[in-house]
Amino acid sequence: PASADGRKPSAADVDVLGYIRANEADTLPTLVAELDRLEAAAQGLHGAGFRELDRPSREALVAGLRTSDASFLRAFAVQTVTCYYQDARVLEAIGLEARPPFPKGNTVPAGDLSLLDPVRARGSLVRPA
Repeated sequence: PASADGRKPSAADVDVLGYIRANEADTLPTLVAELDRLEAAAQGLHGAGFRELDRPSREALVAGLRTSDASFLRAFAVQTVTCYYQDARVLEAIGLEARPPFPKGNTVPAGDLSLLDPVRARGSLVRPA
């Protein structure tokens, strides 16, 4: 849900489907199958579509399906969280600038490149073509 002060949008207010289409389109068939499974479970247990159920019933239904199959809607949850925390409104609401993390030139300390000497000494692991 959106924050009480209105600064953070709800997850429903960000374009999760657009994000998935642009970045993880290969997960769409699995997502559609899982949503169909959720709808069928709602119809079977409650005689109504998932959207028609009250919130406690929806939450119980999802929890039950996750209990029987821990991977149920996992990809959708990951994509939703990823999309949500890339939204400019969310970043600003949690005190971050709505920008990529590195364009301001964050400094990276110089490392000891001699630590790579054993790797370099090993030579190539790829056969010549």
